[in-house]
Amino acid sequence: MLTKSSAPERFLREHPLLRTRRFGLPDIGLRSDGEQFNPTVQAIADAIDFYGYGVRDENITTIPDVDLGSGNPIKFKPFPLAAKAMVEYSQNELMYQYPYTEGSDIIRKQLLEYIEKEGFINTDPYDFEDVDKKGLCVHNITFSVSTSVLYNQIISILAKPGDVVLITAPNYGLFTIRTERAGAEVELLKLEREDNFLVNPTKLANRIDQINESLQQVYHRRKGYVPRVVAFLNANPNNPTGKVMGIKQYDLLYQIANVCKKRGVFVIDDLVYRDICYDKENMALPIATIPGMFRNTISLMGLSKSYSMASLRAGFVVADEAIIREIVNRTFQGMDSVPEIIGRALAGAYNATEERYKIYDNYFKELRELYIYRHNLIKALVSGIDAADPKYKVKIQTVVVKSLGLLEACKILKGIPMVDFPENLSPESGFFALLDFTKIKGMKYKRRAIRTDEDLLKFFYETSRTRFLVGQSISWPYEDELVGRVSFAIDEEKLIKGISNIHNAILLLEPKDDYIIRKNALIDQEQMARIKVDGWKMAYDSIVDATYLNSLNYEEQTKRYLDSFDEYKDLVFVAVRENEVLGYSCFNPTPNFESFESELVSLYIKPCEIGKGIGTSLFLETCKQLVSLGKTNMIVWCFTDNQNAIKFYEKLGGKIVSTKEAKIGNMYYKEYAFYFQLK
Repeated sequence: MLTKSSAPERFLREHPLLRTRRFGLPDIGLRSDGEQFNPTVQAIADAIDFYGYGVRDENITTIPDVDLGSGNPIKFKPFPLAAKAMVEYSQNELMYQYPYTEGSDIIRKQLLEYIEKEGFINTDPYDFEDVDKKGLCVHNITFSVSTSVLYNQIISILAKPGDVVLITAPNYGLFTIRTERAGAEVELLKLEREDNFLVNPTKLANRIDQINESLQQVYHRRKGYVPRVVAFLNANPNNPTGKVMGIKQYDLLYQIANVCKKRGVFVIDDLVYRDICYDKENMALPIATIPGMFRNTISLMGLSKSYSMASLRAGFVVADEAIIREIVNRTFQGMDSVPEIIGRALAGAYNATEERYKIYDNYFKELRELYIYRHNLIKALVSGIDAADPKYKVKIQTVVVKSLGLLEACKILKGIPMVDFPENLSPESGFFALLDFTKIKGMKYKRRAIRTDEDLLKFFYETSRTRFLVGQSISWPYEDELVGRVSFAIDEEKLIKGISNIHNAILLLEPKDDYIIRKNALIDQEQMARIKVDGWKMAYDSIVDATYLNSLNYEEQTKRYLDSFDEYKDLVFVAVRENEVLGYSCFNPTPNFESFESELVSLYIKPCEIGKGIGTSLFLETCKQLVSLGKTNMIVWCFTDNQNAIKFYEKLGGKIVSTKEAKIGNMYYKEYAFYFQLK
């Protein structure tokens, strides 16, 4: 018998990434159809992966970092009736039985009574005998091991290839990834300051129409089907903004629901943060409570965020019977059935008994107060003690002094320099705060400017091993801004330490340059040509033959740059002060060299600007771009007689690895190859 390779070796050959242990966040995964994520979703996936894995170093197993990006709710006792129901079930004699795939009717009846008490109503019910006066029955409900699993099933049920799910931005980034993995495409609806970061019905309608019209033009009924927007994910309260749409926003919710219903778009109403709204008089209002909207709405609820039972992974869905039937089918086909004990916990938390509502009121009064206090704590740490509600000031000062000492506490409670919360955005639910770091954009640490989300996270991790989710991972709608999502539900001392780390790190920053670095534009070419000609004549005066240098002129160089602009426009960075080009770099991500992955082709600085750090900034920006393209090393060639360039590249960490002869004009000149390990 001939054996070419062992089964494990064959498996690892087919899955090479599994040869290496991965610490931190597991691999985000790929689409089921093998296609690439669309660029919007890939950017989110990259940012989440960088936060959860990329920024962390090999010391993580022995030196813990400060993670402000946790999704855990605050440490609090589990909801008593849910815990009690689990204990009682575990002690009875029925655990030997396999559960029904859809869950027991007893459990679903309790959940039904709860949602009806909360106002759910179906004004267009099916004609079945067990449908009650609210137009509902137990067959409108099923449960599973989490709302995330239910969401995956829902998308796979609703979407055909090419269909679109519209998701708000900001959002819970993992849902965008799960949407594409489940077989749909993702498009974003930006939530904006002018709308108080709430869904604007007019913009929602226009966005759906725009996407549908675009799909109509692209597909032209190819194979008899034109993809369309099939669902709108309405997170209420929103993660991560914490904005709430409750009874006070009834008209707004009605308009959102009506826009979707008229266009044949399901609303997926994600209500997992509902019970920790700060204002108990304006709890998030389920769209399925609005007459006429039930059958077009799929409602998700769960224990994780509000009931301090995240480790249980329990959620339930309320929807039209037909959708519930197919969710049950998918559950049976994939995992046979869901643990009964999950349903018992859900029914313990969500039922219509007087006992439940009495315990609920006391439980959430205490929990709500704790979240409001924590929100005030982070306001004091970020914006200064005077930003906090006066009723919490003494308590905040006491805990910060206890954690940091008096002198450090006095400094920290003045607020973080140049950092605040985004304008017009204050959470009304949940436990996330968004911090606006835009004012430090362009400032430097160890000569490296902070320009991107990745730069921001690298800076804080390098200075204090502190990390959080950045704007790209939550689809922050303002691309020129730098924001971070931090949790104020983490351990109080850890929260104080983390914000203190951010405060102290910012004090290390150097002022930003009076110029920006960007991709070159057509209008830049004449100035770039002048910089090259002047640079050659000055730098190579005693190196390159004078006849060749004298032949260089602005007009011919400008023409060459203009003629080649379309080919090289994405491979050139320029440093610009107002409208003046100060220098530029050109790179090649696919050089024709056997062992080098990329090349810095040229780097020129305006002679009067040399020595001001512009060359270093362009060099580092080029390296960052190449890393983003997956490159791990870079080569640069320079004349062996150019001592200034040699010192420059050596200072940046370059190593001479090769030499060659380069023909310039009619002469040959010796060049060094400097090698850089980009990471």
